[in-house]
Amino acid sequence: MDPVSARVAESKRTIVDLVPALDAEGQAPHFEALSTRPWLTIAAQPRLPRSRWFKIRYRLSLYDRPARPMISFRRGSQEIGWHLLPGPVLGRGEGLAIAPDETTDIWISPVAQKGRFSFLIEAIEILDVAEVLRLGGRGDRGRFISTLATFALGWRPEAEMNFRWATQHAPLSSWPSYQKRLSVTADLGGPELPRRDWANAPMVKLVARLDDATTPARIDGAIEALRAQIFPRWTLLIAGAAGQVAPLAAKDARIRRLDVDALAGEDRDLLGFIAFGDRLKPHALACFIETMERAPDAVSAYCDEEMDLAPVFKPDWSPRFEARRPYVGRLLLARLGFARGHVPPAPEAIEETSFARKILFDLGRKEVLHIPRPLIETQWRDPLILPRAPRDKMTSAPRVTIVMPTRDHAAMLRRSVTTLLERTAYPAFDLVIVDNGSTDPAALATLSAMERDPRVTRIDVAGPFNFSRLCNLGAARATGEVLVFLNNDIEITEGHWLDELVACACEPATGAVGCMLLYPDGRIQHAGIVVGMGEGGGHCDAGLAASASGWLQRNEVVHEISAVTGACLAVRRERFLAARGFDELRLPIEFNDIDLCLRLEELGYQTVWTPLARLTHFESASRGKATFRRLDAHAKERAYFQSRWADRLRDDPFYHPGLSLFSLACALA
Repeated sequence: MDPVSARVAESKRTIVDLVPALDAEGQAPHFEALSTRPWLTIAAQPRLPRSRWFKIRYRLSLYDRPARPMISFRRGSQEIGWHLLPGPVLGRGEGLAIAPDETTDIWISPVAQKGRFSFLIEAIEILDVAEVLRLGGRGDRGRFISTLATFALGWRPEAEMNFRWATQHAPLSSWPSYQKRLSVTADLGGPELPRRDWANAPMVKLVARLDDATTPARIDGAIEALRAQIFPRWTLLIAGAAGQVAPLAAKDARIRRLDVDALAGEDRDLLGFIAFGDRLKPHALACFIETMERAPDAVSAYCDEEMDLAPVFKPDWSPRFEARRPYVGRLLLARLGFARGHVPPAPEAIEETSFARKILFDLGRKEVLHIPRPLIETQWRDPLILPRAPRDKMTSAPRVTIVMPTRDHAAMLRRSVTTLLERTAYPAFDLVIVDNGSTDPAALATLSAMERDPRVTRIDVAGPFNFSRLCNLGAARATGEVLVFLNNDIEITEGHWLDELVACACEPATGAVGCMLLYPDGRIQHAGIVVGMGEGGGHCDAGLAASASGWLQRNEVVHEISAVTGACLAVRRERFLAARGFDELRLPIEFNDIDLCLRLEELGYQTVWTPLARLTHFESASRGKATFRRLDAHAKERAYFQSRWADRLRDDPFYHPGLSLFSLACALA
């Protein structure tokens, strides 16, 4: 073992000293972030595991949002590599990384928000070759074989990426061991040092109901968990007969019967519901208080749950999703001043499930906070899918222009255009085919035949393939109010696909719209994009059966998502133009669809995915499989995208920091 690695090995069970490097102040473990990307550096820089896989174990305060930490490898002032680490949703995180040969400094950005945070590195441990092989052997076998194959070819970046896909995920069923390894107890003298005066903090008012099904064990468990809270300013208001409540109130002065004074208190106090049988984690109320006091404009907050020894991780506020598949669940707290106007004045009329819906749908996205930590153990509840609310009918069908870039591949183009023209029921659409220099005689003949249809326009564009430019030129020729960008390897399989995309795209707050794309064998190809997956962007649930319901059953309903694929993307033309279209200068081929979706969101237009339109996508007809594609093929585009959207890569609001970015199916990080 070389001297550098030896020094790391010696420190593997010790805390690594951290000091501010950029946009951060303070002294370990307590720091102040001056931007959304504060950087700390390891003070004893000789302890660097160069060119070796190492395991890093770290601790973040339970009060801080557990975005994925970003670890940066530097040569002097230049960044030469970086990785995303799993979000420490239980207080502690553990991840793998490998430093380039020429690394002189390691920086780490623990959080993605301004303000106070507490963070420390507990250990850095070098992995020997035998341990690396053991990890790979226990992981995804196919991916590990790809790791060995790309390593044998001398493709080091590809081998490292395949190793992450092979090892950096665990099944949801392993939650008990995951929890045992990474859970922490709140340390009020350390990372969980209160950041404000709790004696003068808002009061938390919790309402619970007694009924015939409430067992003494459930009552005792819920009260025991409340009395174990590290935050002391709470009161439990029990709806029930006076004779039932009196013996419970005798246990603690903070327990009393729900009465007409239930909604009395300061506007900044918090009101919520629990059920007897629910058990709050000891730090639960402290997390709510610290989170909401950090965001004074926030009106309500909810958290993740643990249910039957499994995590219920949730996305940030997603109103379309909540409207169809209520996911917020318990625990939801709201400012008392706001709640008074949204619940009945009579205490006995306050009802838990309607409380959430009355509160949430009157609030904007920034007014609803999500704490991505499981703070409550709840009883099993069957998932509920609600009927879709009827849409306001459009007075007329807005005209749609479909833009289809193409080059050669006559049979593929013929299938796509023929099924589009013959099977689409929507009454008002035209097709602009953007031909990028086809030379195949069959393709040229196909294009000429297509032009005979009055709905089809062909434009010829010379030059190297630039998907963004082809789409922008097609959009410039559009006559429709709605644009649909459609790949030439898409087969239309149902008549009303375009009706659904147009209806979604014409909603006032919607930007890009995507739909369910299936491989020819019926497996899912596209059910939305997770930004950050594979340290870029990936198709969640790709490869699963079309019937797979997905994370929280969201494949069954229309919902918000960060991005959708440009293979089939609908958007109103004026919104597309306001976002300046696809970025043909910096993202000619890769990541242009994700970038467009995120820029539309910056303008206030949310990307939406719908399962109610399904098409077949013959993806990769002319491209190699991802495991053997060179990462440097579009290195400049990847680097620009990662730099432009770094904060989104580490914290996609419509995914979860506790879920793996190296598994297409839902898995623990």
